[in-house]
Amino acid sequence: MIKSYAKINIFLKITGRVIIESIRYHTLYSRFMLVKNLFDCLEIQESKVGFEILGDFDCPMEKNTIYKAYEAVLPFLNQEKQEFLSHQKVEVEKKIPSGAGLGGGSSNAAAFLLWANEALELQWSFEKLNKIAQKVGSDVPFFLSQYEVADVSGRGEKISKSKEKALEVEIVTPKIHCDTTKVYQTYAKEFYTPTQENWLEFGNAKILQQSPYENNDLLNPAIKLYPSLKEYAQQGYFLSGSGSSFWKVKE
Repeated sequence: MIKSYAKINIFLKITGRVIIESIRYHTLYSRFMLVKNLFDCLEIQESKVGFEILGDFDCPMEKNTIYKAYEAVLPFLNQEKQEFLSHQKVEVEKKIPSGAGLGGGSSNAAAFLLWANEALELQWSFEKLNKIAQKVGSDVPFFLSQYEVADVSGRGEKISKSKEKALEVEIVTPKIHCDTTKVYQTYAKEFYTPTQENWLEFGNAKILQQSPYENNDLLNPAIKLYPSLKEYAQQGYFLSGSGSSFWKVKE
């Protein structure tokens, strides 16, 4: 059984835009933290019918991040290893809510990539896995790093272990599925003001003194799309990622 942990963003600040392979991305500064008491469970074993993904997912298989990771790995394998990988069944017991800013899909993809690296005896470096991960999702490199707390920049591919300690947090997740693409589009259209400060230099103590609106540049666009989220910000909770989960330090 493989544990696939959730994450929170201790802060998320947009720094600009970049175009990669004709796709426009926002760049950011963020501090990610694993949430060790919230995780999905993956079981991977041989399949007799081909590559399978079983679990309570809200998307078709071809859009599943595990399937995207599987497809991204195949071109780098010889025929024997392709054959092995294409006859695996991935069963996922989902505990991390979808569309909540907790990185469940990205965590699942990273867990699969790390398993494949070991099961196929590839001995790929983090750098090689990271390049594959970037094709799957912007948060996947963080989960690949297996750091408990990491400072993240670029579009998510630049990872460094943070000196900051993990926080003990409580998380609330409204029954709202935030569409990450729409949140970023709304930010770009109505709220685009890239940060001029390097938040990666700030300690958590300073970050926790900021308001929820200052802490995460995606809070305003998320509230614009999903107005009921505002009540959590008013209670002093910080938004994680593009939402809908909020967190604060346990008292």
